Amino acid sequence: MGVQLTFDHAVHFVNKPEQAPEELAGLGIHTVNGGRHESVGTYNALTYFDLRYIEWIGIFDPKLLPPHQDTQRYGLVDTLAGDDYVEGLSRIALRTEQIDELVEQLAAEGNQVIGPVDCSRRRPDGKLLEWKLLFAGLPDEGLPLPFFIQWNDSDEDRRAELTANGTITDHARGPITLDYVAFTVRDLGKTVGRWTKWLHLEAGEAVYDDYWKGKKQVISLGSFQLVFLEPDQEGPAREYLQSRGERPFLVGLNSGQEGSPEQYVNIHGSFYHLK
Repeated sequence: MGVQLTFDHAVHFVNKPEQAPEELAGLGIHTVNGGRHESVGTYNALTYFDLRYIEWIGIFDPKLLPPHQDTQRYGLVDTLAGDDYVEGLSRIALRTEQIDELVEQLAAEGNQVIGPVDCSRRRPDGKLLEWKLLFAGLPDEGLPLPFFIQWNDSDEDRRAELTANGTITDHARGPITLDYVAFTVRDLGKTVGRWTKWLHLEAGEAVYDDYWKGKKQVISLGSFQLVFLEPDQEGPAREYLQSRGERPFLVGLNSGQEGSPEQYVNIHGSFYHLK
């Protein structure tokens, strides 16, 4: 039995996060401006679905980022720099309340582990948010592992405060849930095998996905799914793998309403499944 992990958020790099609220309102999705990570030169907008969320991250000071400054190995900024700051989904974060135990678990599985690192961001209303981050991986990892976050505040306190300030609120599209994130991979068995072993999780059987044209396998985190796809025919998933490499490429959002129109939309370089 490993450390308890919960999906926290997906990170999507965009050139202008401040435009996200207006853009996503056209899809019936509520988004707010976030704040700045002063020490690393990034800022964000946030789309919450209860405590699961999408972080639309951009740059306000390139001189604080690689290649001008060093960054944490296996960290988010390390990945953004490796992607040449191209718009699209970049990484996911998993939440834990046992971050020190997770250090031991990941190291015992042979990973290089960085952290925990103390982090903070000041919201537009002046409140200082604080958390710890943990990064891990191997030089030949292909698809980067999630990074891991432990918030200073409890889930209950965060939910109450985010609801009170309007960050968590009703979406015009309906009571949307963030149900899954999908990744393109080159070797399904190798990637899923590593993630299940290192994170002490279990995967379902591999099946064929006719829509995305490839083998897929799912790791469940409660009601949330991590979906891994190895495309074997021409199509958007293979094109994404060829252009972006092994990265998250798709986020699944569900309004929970009967008869709601289902669509796949490309938002700043990655796909969103809306239903």
